[in-house]
Amino acid sequence: MAIPSLPTFFDMVYTKQDGHLAADGYLYNDQMFRVLNVLVVLVNSLSTSAIDDKQNVTLNGLNPPSKTTAEITALQPSVNNGTLFYNSTLKKLQFKADTGVIETITST
Repeated sequence: MAIPSLPTFFDMVYTKQDGHLAADGYLYNDQMFRVLNVLVVLVNSLSTSAIDDKQNVTLNGLNPPSKTTAEITALQPSVNNGTLFYNSTLKKLQFKADTGVIETITST
């Protein structure tokens, strides 16, 4: 799923005389909310974070997508170099190298 683009801002009547949103204002707000909501869901799926009582966000870690070896092999031709995966079959991190090959990150 691709992240949708933000709606184009245009000169519009944003509110009616009574202060309620006009049709164009309502549509713009709805489109903006949908795009921002997709981004929030994406960021929350990729990171482990905490928010303190002053609304400061602390990033505690990253969660790469978890895929099986078969899923990674099937994706290999279409993903960009540098793409990171957690291989749930091998229980290891893997990435697509500049050579186009999926490499496993190992520790010593």
